[in-house]
Amino acid sequence: MTPEIVEGQLKDVFKRMIGSGLSVKQFYPKKNNLPNGRLSFGDLASASIAMKNVAYDTIFTELDQNESYHIRLPDGGLLIFQYTFERTGALCKHRLAFFPSPRLPTIEEAPHLYENDELYGDILLNRIVRFPIRFDFDPDNHRDVLHPISHLTLGQFDNCRVPIVSAVPPNSFLMFVLRNFYYRSYTRHKNRFDKSMPYYRLVATITKDERRISHLHMV
Repeated sequence: MTPEIVEGQLKDVFKRMIGSGLSVKQFYPKKNNLPNGRLSFGDLASASIAMKNVAYDTIFTELDQNESYHIRLPDGGLLIFQYTFERTGALCKHRLAFFPSPRLPTIEEAPHLYENDELYGDILLNRIVRFPIRFDFDPDNHRDVLHPISHLTLGQFDNCRVPIVSAVPPNSFLMFVLRNFYYRSYTRHKNRFDKSMPYYRLVATITKDERRISHLHMV
């Protein structure tokens, strides 16, 4: 995965989300040249609170109020895209996060949610428990099986790190969120979201021992 691939996918992701109406507010991930020669996309000043040991309501409120996100979904859910590359162009870190709103907006705040069950019925169910999801690529802290280089964290469980075969590109992350948590909206705009992106080879970072336990292959 190269900076050019990530930048191209980010532009495409934003185009598809805005065109489908699934992004109600967006801030394109800024491209920054770092002092050490690294290149980053999507730095957010207040996003570090997501890693703190505080209540999820507090985390979400701070991210939302400080606009520390890149895409805001119709029900208030937030998407974050962060990538960092070495001077050589090699990926050295990424954090991709989905923060669903712990409370649904009222009918006054978002009347379109309640007027169109065809699109949003699956996210208005009272039985749904909303929790954060994070995809991390972090080779500097790798410990075989315990802390895979690429992994998925569900909720705020300290030791939840599901191994992933390789780094996760922007489009794979977006499609994971849409297909699993916004299914009706995804199927309504399936032709838009299923358009293929340029092919590139994913480099596996999962170890032999990590393949022996439950793991994911993101495509």
